[in-house]
Amino acid sequence: MSFIQCPYCQSTHVRQTDSGNAHVNYFEQLQRCISPTQMAMFGMQVARKSGFSPLFGAAVGVVVGGVLVVVSQYYFEKYYSNAEQYVCLDCQQPFAWVKQ
Repeated sequence: MSFIQCPYCQSTHVRQTDSGNAHVNYFEQLQRCISPTQMAMFGMQVARKSGFSPLFGAAVGVVVGGVLVVVSQYYFEKYYSNAEQYVCLDCQQPFAWVKQ
């Protein structure tokens, strides 16, 4: 009997899956969304609409994007990289469980 419950349906019918392959491309996916380059482009758009210089918006976007990448990498390494991957046998939802 498993002591781990599915966070979606609270079932204890769960099975551990391969922990190493679930989020191999985590940082590549992150880079597409909040990379300093993407955030610079977003900052330029917001600055233009707000009446500020696009260069100012780009500079702020680069800083914000860099901080977001560093912070998310830190938390991923600290918490999620030690997570074990499971799948619920009742509702078929995958989830991660961190042992502390």
